[in-house]
Amino acid sequence: MLTEVENNDKNKNPSSAAEEIKFTERMRKATRKEHRISDALINAKMTIGMTDSKVWVEGLRRFYVVYQYLEIAMKKEENYNLHKFGQINGLFRTQPFESSLRHYLGEKWPSGTTKAMAEYSNYLLSLENENHVLLSPFIYHMYMGILSGGQILMAKQRMAFSDGKGSEAFYFDINVREAKNHLRNEMNALAEKLDDETKLRLLKESKMVYLLNNKLVKEVKVPTEILLIKLIFVIGIFILVILLWKVSKKFLMVLF
Repeated sequence: MLTEVENNDKNKNPSSAAEEIKFTERMRKATRKEHRISDALINAKMTIGMTDSKVWVEGLRRFYVVYQYLEIAMKKEENYNLHKFGQINGLFRTQPFESSLRHYLGEKWPSGTTKAMAEYSNYLLSLENENHVLLSPFIYHMYMGILSGGQILMAKQRMAFSDGKGSEAFYFDINVREAKNHLRNEMNALAEKLDDETKLRLLKESKMVYLLNNKLVKEVKVPTEILLIKLIFVIGIFILVILLWKVSKKFLMVLF
């Protein structure tokens, strides 16, 4: 005879188990493919930026407009569902990005927008006009990204440029782990208020975050001379490996 606990477990609706999964985990699973592709693109371009500051700056300039838009949206009185995100201490990036851009470009940097930047801004505007809640996946993924992979990029940038200047956009004067937990909690709390149809829409928009990010990154041009240096380096490594293999092969033949 089953105990009461065992009986309850057995009769539990399978759908209830799915509901127990945190919404942020659903977002992570829904964007796994897009996230992987985006990470590869960003790491490739921004790593090249460690050897050419123009690439680094152009990447910063494009993502600056995204964070700027989201932070203005979080402050608007009518976007009340986004206010909790804006209250996370030390999260906003507009001023740190401006500090990085001033370091490289001076007080007045190019204010024009590129095709990908305009497309991104217009898309965010359309979401905000439809329902400001639809901006929440962009807030969640963009800030979670800069709190995670962004910290790795900052470390690489500071190794490449020993003075550490120009990396302010990625620096947080707060406990990063606590900020990430706070961000997750606010996203999950918001999702609990929403109906299933809206949640599905948020999962769809989560994928759009990475697709639009990829367009920004692809737009950043890498100078031909940098690509040639990289190619020569790879070819050199390949030749070295072949030579070492041949030498080791001859050495083994002499021994045996």
